[in-house]
Amino acid sequence: MAQDGPDPTGDIVVSLPQGRAPQPLETRHVLDARDIALVDAVAADEILRRLPSVYVPVNSRGEAVAFVRNAAERQVALFYDGAAINVPWDNRLDLSLFPAALAGRAQVAGAPLAPLYGVSALGAVSFTPPRPAYGHVRGMIGSGGLREVEAVAPFTRGSTDVMIGGSYAARDGERIADNTDLPFSQRGALRTNTDREIASVFGRVGTSIGDHLLSVTAFHVDANKGIAPESDRPDGARYWRYPTLQHSLVSANAGLVLGPTTALDLVGWYQRFRQTIDSYTDDTYTVRNSQEANRDDTVGARVLLTQQLGRTRIIASANVLDSQHDQRDTTFTRGQPPALLPAFLHYRQRNWSFGLDATTALTDAITGEIGVGYDRVYYLETGDKPDTPDAKGWTGRVGLSWAPAEEWRIRAAVGRKIRPATMRELFGQALNRFLLNPDLQPERIVSADLGAEWRSDAAGASVAGFVQDLDGTIDQRNVGRLRQRINLIGSQVIGVEATAYWHPAPEWTLGGNGTFARSRRKGTTGDQTDRLAEKPDMIGRVYGDYDGQSGFGALAEVLYTGRAYSADADGVLVALPRSASVNVRLSQRVRFAGVAADVFARGDNLFDDRIVPQIGLPAPGRTLRIGLTISGG
Repeated sequence: MAQDGPDPTGDIVVSLPQGRAPQPLETRHVLDARDIALVDAVAADEILRRLPSVYVPVNSRGEAVAFVRNAAERQVALFYDGAAINVPWDNRLDLSLFPAALAGRAQVAGAPLAPLYGVSALGAVSFTPPRPAYGHVRGMIGSGGLREVEAVAPFTRGSTDVMIGGSYAARDGERIADNTDLPFSQRGALRTNTDREIASVFGRVGTSIGDHLLSVTAFHVDANKGIAPESDRPDGARYWRYPTLQHSLVSANAGLVLGPTTALDLVGWYQRFRQTIDSYTDDTYTVRNSQEANRDDTVGARVLLTQQLGRTRIIASANVLDSQHDQRDTTFTRGQPPALLPAFLHYRQRNWSFGLDATTALTDAITGEIGVGYDRVYYLETGDKPDTPDAKGWTGRVGLSWAPAEEWRIRAAVGRKIRPATMRELFGQALNRFLLNPDLQPERIVSADLGAEWRSDAAGASVAGFVQDLDGTIDQRNVGRLRQRINLIGSQVIGVEATAYWHPAPEWTLGGNGTFARSRRKGTTGDQTDRLAEKPDMIGRVYGDYDGQSGFGALAEVLYTGRAYSADADGVLVALPRSASVNVRLSQRVRFAGVAADVFARGDNLFDDRIVPQIGLPAPGRTLRIGLTISGG
């Protein structure tokens, strides 16, 4: 696992013909194609759980979302080949419905990030499309009625590379651990209402014309699933299903070298998202009481102009995103919709972000950076709600990097970001579960990072201390049986992140990572708790990977989650159990006639530990998978 990778927004900064590319000042971690293949993942949430500092809980809406260093999902930007793929209505994406087949590489970057990352980017996660040298087909079956097949085929003609692929996966449900306590809405060994079906097609075309790089990427996902009800409470649970979900993206990238010291990088994209939520009266899922239909259309663009001036590199950036959200909420009577459906309500926002970053080599060993930016969000249409003022604020980052030797690097940075409220936080009522708060204000975030990295041919290690200080943290409170979003005085996350790996022999890799974080509210008094929901005090992974010359492979890993807290039915934070998932993978590769066949078996959570990311919503218990991958080469 590499510590530094290309820019997590999707390799959008072209290396100039002259001038050494500066080292990044943020902490970065990467999973390459082999790392991802060893996960045997169906969806992206399974991949990201292997990245340092990334926590992926499943919320009460059934969405798997990514936290980075306990920065919550709306503070984390998601990118696919340079395009921002969070759905702007709520600035997040359900990673359990983003097929793993789309990911050839996964990266994470922790705060403080440069202004060029755009609005609401305290942390960033990026996927790049697969770019294999040879095609492959994989088939897999497993616990809970899992069945999955994926295929990727690359072609090359001259300087043009083409990749096309597709995937299909379905399951009957998630298996629950034997010791899980679910007093309500649960019958049988499979978790209630956790069936899922995902299909995808995707492709990429890339070419070069001289020093210029051009590419077009596209995917389409069609999915449906049920979400588990909160089974710790006799009433008030969500009895929801997502009968339809469609997610499409088309993006184009251009990396243009305008001269020996000048580059222009462009990316533009269109994203289409359709989702229907059916709400039922009880856990039999037979009588609907309401339905929410969502239509989201988003266009975005990023422009980076890079200029090398001697030992200084200057990047001027502009990001724009315009998103339309149409929503129709329908109330059913005795399971039937009204004769005349209500009209769609229309919501629209536009994000602008401008930045200027300068990086200079102060000496042969010391690099300095300063960046400033300005973010603004316009709420252009507000449905049937009153108009809302624009959200705006300045951003910035300063930092230093010192490389006293080739193996060592020490860096420090401090930055500022804002995180405006999303349209859903301002205007969404979640099928009459939320009380609106028109006075919701943007979060203001100051972050700092101090890190050191060491690498040799056989080993490497890193450690980074970090602070995130938030004013106006957006959280929730209970108002009767409804929830309402509010601004807290603020919150603070203080933590340490460490990674290490070692190759004791060519066939062996041993490694691990851990993130320790203290997440607290500011300004609490009396008997008020200072805890924050669903933010564990530790996450970690240790692993051993054997890749033998005989074709035999073995991977053993432990994923650990420390103490976290979650709100019960009365809104009181209660402690969740610590947990450890022990996972093992065995494989054998056989080559014949220019083809490689890999037979594999995988067991996750082998000791059937009770893993509870949110109260009443446990993660799967022991899960087994077997499969076969056939590839060229």
